[in-house]
Amino acid sequence: NAFTPNGDKVHDTWEINNIELFPEASIKVYDRWGRLVFHVDSGYQNDWDGTSNGRELPMDTYYFVIDLNTGDDPLTGTVTIVR
Repeated sequence: NAFTPNGDKVHDTWEINNIELFPEASIKVYDRWGRLVFHVDSGYQNDWDGTSNGRELPMDTYYFVIDLNTGDDPLTGTVTIVR
């Protein structure tokens, strides 16, 4: 699970397949030190561009928690930024 936010309009954002089916989903992304670098409380639009507070994040693997708010356990995994 990787994306390349380099401005070429190909894989510039983190796309989560079928996330639009879960409009109440919350998403949190953490760096390797456990710092929250991205979050959305609901309505993710496949628009995370690998930045945090307006600054480009370095090439690395990040850890995500996706709560679909369906009563099921959250989904967890990794996403890699390739620059």
